[in-house]
Amino acid sequence: MTVKYELTDMKKQISDIEIINDLRTVANNLGKKSLKMSEYCKDNGAKFNYQTAKKRFGTWKDVMEKAGLETEKSIHGIEYGETSLREELLIDDLVKVSKILENQKITIAEYDEYGKFGSATVIKRFGGWNKAKLKAGLQIGRNYNTAIEEYMQNILTLWIHYGRQPKYSEVIRPISKYNVSAYENKFGTWRKALEVFIDYMNEERTDIESTINDNELVKLTENFQPKKQKKKEIKIKRTSRQINLRLRWKILRRDNFSCNKCGNSPAKAPNVELHVDHIIPWSEGGETVVENLETLCSDCNLGKSNLM
Repeated sequence: MTVKYELTDMKKQISDIEIINDLRTVANNLGKKSLKMSEYCKDNGAKFNYQTAKKRFGTWKDVMEKAGLETEKSIHGIEYGETSLREELLIDDLVKVSKILENQKITIAEYDEYGKFGSATVIKRFGGWNKAKLKAGLQIGRNYNTAIEEYMQNILTLWIHYGRQPKYSEVIRPISKYNVSAYENKFGTWRKALEVFIDYMNEERTDIESTINDNELVKLTENFQPKKQKKKEIKIKRTSRQINLRLRWKILRRDNFSCNKCGNSPAKAPNVELHVDHIIPWSEGGETVVENLETLCSDCNLGKSNLM
């Protein structure tokens, strides 16, 4: 029976009262009756972050009301993507960043570094990053038509790095190839991107154990005649040498994203690189199946190769 993996329910990990008390504590630390989203951060003693609070309660105004705090407007409107933020402020900020960088083709990552409001806010307001740039009179650098499998591979990279389900706030460069706003633009929310990832990995595929590749078989001549003295059994390989994304995920998860030999993992030491490799080498008859695959760190995998 195939065991399907499910996402961790973050609501079960953090209660409403924990978030509310944390908001009040930060407000008390600052001596204020209100908080801006930019103020609800670790530097001010917060245990969580504004994304966590907004995902739980709704808009930042809803968050403040839930915590019994007052709402506060900045001179630029409600901060970070609330509905009352005027479009011209976002457009002006996009243009400002393009002038700072002297680049009409600013990227999501560049705006997240130099912009005031964040790319997720811009994308949500205009319905896409390129639409926002066109509205601001900027140039389109590239189209965001990344293949689904590339997004899935990146989530797997994050999962391996942290040894668990990656959080919204952890989708950052250089660990992540894509900014979290790219996932929001593609899938709607980070949670939905994770749901697509799990569905993708849980999908039953017949190509996990690939069909025979003709290039891997010894070709027989038409006039070949087997010897009568003794029949020799020829083993035909059932699987491809390549370990695809779903199979890698299955092995890494089974092995707890750690090396089978030394127990090391990227979650313990970021410089550790994990490989999924054949136990019995494919070249010696080993198949690309769950039972013949294991997770090894690069050092142990290299050590294994040196012993062969």
